[in-house]
Amino acid sequence: MNYKKPFYSLRIQSKNTGYLLSVNGCIIEFHKTTGSNQMEYPINHWLKNGENRFDIYHLNIPTGFDKLGLRGDGEIILELCVRENDEQENNVIHKTVYLGERLNITDGVTDYSDVKALVSTLDSSSQPSQFNMVDGELVQSDDGSFIIGKYQVKDGITEALHINQTITLPAPFPRWRFFDADELTYHLDLTDEEWESTRKQMLEEVYQPLWQALNDNDTPALTALFKGRGEEFDQAFYKPNKGQDTFEMVHHLKGLINDQDLSSVRPLKLDESDIHVSFNKKLTWLHVFDYPLTSIVDFKHKHADIVTRIPIMFARFDGKWEIVR
Repeated sequence: MNYKKPFYSLRIQSKNTGYLLSVNGCIIEFHKTTGSNQMEYPINHWLKNGENRFDIYHLNIPTGFDKLGLRGDGEIILELCVRENDEQENNVIHKTVYLGERLNITDGVTDYSDVKALVSTLDSSSQPSQFNMVDGELVQSDDGSFIIGKYQVKDGITEALHINQTITLPAPFPRWRFFDADELTYHLDLTDEEWESTRKQMLEEVYQPLWQALNDNDTPALTALFKGRGEEFDQAFYKPNKGQDTFEMVHHLKGLINDQDLSSVRPLKLDESDIHVSFNKKLTWLHVFDYPLTSIVDFKHKHADIVTRIPIMFARFDGKWEIVR
């Protein structure tokens, strides 16, 4: 028996590694510092019923040799977990273990031609398999609903190591709309002129209506803007009432608007905005330079030098922009 209402998540522990984690071409985590990181991310709203692609794009970080690169003491443990939605205990259905000590590194420079060393970084990971879940246990089966594919390991598009894998998962929700959105131009493929005009257009046409609704404390406008996103989150996380997620999101935003410790939503600033497009070229957003998962929509705290940001991702359907995540 597999899960009736599966709740999928990715659990990560890492140290001395920089990376982008991506599910079906959608970034869910960005980490580019030494030290440790430990987090868990719900991922139902990024998944498809069937084949799903999981990527780790390593990012170069200080190596100790006055260079940027991969570190021999870098480690990542990434666990794909599932539980029944109304339960608490997770079952780990797949584990990726990356050990940088197995790389061929000389003076802080990785030898990407040593393919054997690249692949060996994952030797402690779960092996490809096919299984069903029976009473919380993995049972091998030739017709299992869960299929763990092989790793592909290579020199990546981020000028570091790139690991990807296809995993088939059973999911009871529909195909999310953004998978069929208009294809966008990847931001690194834009010319300087296209980059400048695109971010200006996004600021004026995509972000300004949201900013205005926040500034005016306009509940109907906020509800309309987040309606499509909310409908999919209701399905992804099995919320019992139609429109519940949209209501919760608008309630959260109005709480920020009315918070006496926060200033009004800060003006949108073009000179602080950079463009990011997801690897699948379906989602886009503006962010603070060098921090791709930040947002340019934020509230400043009155008594501290911090801001509360509103993360938002957009997709375009037949030329019309919508908030989808």
